[in-house]
Amino acid sequence: MNLARLDTPLLRRAVLAAFVAIHVLAVLAPADVLAPVDPWRIGRALWQGRVPYRDFALEYPPGALLAFLLPGAVPHGLARAVLALEAVAAEAAVLWFVLRRFDGALWRWVPLSMLLFPFLAGGFDALPMAAIAGSTLLLAAGGAGAAGGWWLAGLGAVIKLSPGAAWVWGRARLGVAAAALAVTAAVLIAPLFLARHPDDAYLGYSLHRGVQVESVAATTVWLGRAVTGGTSRFAYRFKAYEIDGAGGAADVWALAGAAGLAVVAWRAGRRGPADPWLAAFTAVVLVIMANKVLSPQFIAWPAPLAAVLGGRWFQAWLAVAGLTLAAYVGTGPTWILTCAAVRNAALVAVAGAGLRTLWVSRSCGRPGTAAAGS
Repeated sequence: MNLARLDTPLLRRAVLAAFVAIHVLAVLAPADVLAPVDPWRIGRALWQGRVPYRDFALEYPPGALLAFLLPGAVPHGLARAVLALEAVAAEAAVLWFVLRRFDGALWRWVPLSMLLFPFLAGGFDALPMAAIAGSTLLLAAGGAGAAGGWWLAGLGAVIKLSPGAAWVWGRARLGVAAAALAVTAAVLIAPLFLARHPDDAYLGYSLHRGVQVESVAATTVWLGRAVTGGTSRFAYRFKAYEIDGAGGAADVWALAGAAGLAVVAWRAGRRGPADPWLAAFTAVVLVIMANKVLSPQFIAWPAPLAAVLGGRWFQAWLAVAGLTLAAYVGTGPTWILTCAAVRNAALVAVAGAGLRTLWVSRSCGRPGTAAAGS
């Protein structure tokens, strides 16, 4: 079949109409991916002068507070719509400042967005997603703009830690990189001195929570017990469903992720400049793989990088995004766990393929360009 014949003006208009419709619906009725966290209550507390971590518990890094200010300034019924509009603004910034620079990336983004935006609209992960895309663009280009790339990565990392993957693969302007890392680390550590109880700040909260059922570690334990005839037990703790007895598996996957990140760092520092877009994409995928928490909106973090890369990387991440959405279209825990298991197998395969490609490549692309196949 000649797929080029399917790419017609009528089809493109239909796809764009679907793209707009999904965004409108997601803004009007956003998925409550932060439940039971109420963004309006957090925002109101900030406007009232209450100090996070000291006066109220917060399981997010301090930069996340920026996302709650506007929802807290409007009536309660509008707060989630405002949070969704923030996601629209972040996505628009990615489209305008990053994706439009690369042939075909805008059109590759459309199906990714249609699968992922329902999750982005309910939270604030579009902000670290935008920081990852923007910092990668600036760091890949090098030159004076790389300094801005480091500070943008730092800003993203104080919202969610994932943009900090830039320090794994980035090699431009190392003096600025060190300064940005020091400031970022200081901001991230500050909540420790405010919290009255370890779990009132995101660091203690993250350390003490268990293994979320959608994570790669949880999938490993669930499948292992299913094969051996064991029984998996689940409990609702730390505002998410967790699988019991998976701490060892989580440690193993965390070590695997750290080893993979070490490979990315070694390839970037010892064998010349790897393709920055593939290096960034692989690093963020490894962070997702190694995490004991894997919420559906995390899949959006490297999605713009996949749109830039194109080819098999885009196709693979489109499948990952589709499986993530499919998990929530069906009903029942078995359906969600099965979809998550297939998705996690694909996620691990993508991480492995990225590492292998970076390892064997002799040199990769010009600074600021996408890999072949885009």
